[in-house]
Amino acid sequence: MRRPLSSALLLGGALLMLSAASVLADEPGAGITVEPADVTAGQTVLLAGNSLEPDDERTLVLKNETLAVNLGTATTDADGMLNQEIQIPAFLPSGTYQLQAIGDETLEVEVKVTAADGAAATAPANEAAITARDRGPLELGVVLVGAALAAVVGGLLVLRAERFGGAHSS
Repeated sequence: MRRPLSSALLLGGALLMLSAASVLADEPGAGITVEPADVTAGQTVLLAGNSLEPDDERTLVLKNETLAVNLGTATTDADGMLNQEIQIPAFLPSGTYQLQAIGDETLEVEVKVTAADGAAATAPANEAAITARDRGPLELGVVLVGAALAAVVGGLLVLRAERFGGAHSS
């Protein structure tokens, strides 16, 4: 009688850990850097990342308070390392931007851009801009509470089935 209950609790715990692992895919020391961090619009920078999820595609976005530009994607290697040359769009006005690598979570690094000579003050109207999805501790909390609730409900259903199933079997 105790075996199905312990099996249900074990299964619930495994599901809880699996759901937490999907949200916390990268190691705590995961991060990205950019060289040079001070660049003129139109030039190329090198984006490097370490301790990331292996073989993971990330969307690259450059954004500030008023503008977000999709720079394409980059894929980590089998060791979770990222090395990608990125051309900073020539139309960008001077300012401080966040270069984001968006995967299971958003990693970002600051880039200071100086407008190129003769560049427009703002981005062209037809330029594709996106807004990144920020994920944080709240999302992790919701996933963990949902998994814990599912485990508890599953355990109670097994317990109830054992109790009612035992009464009918005699």
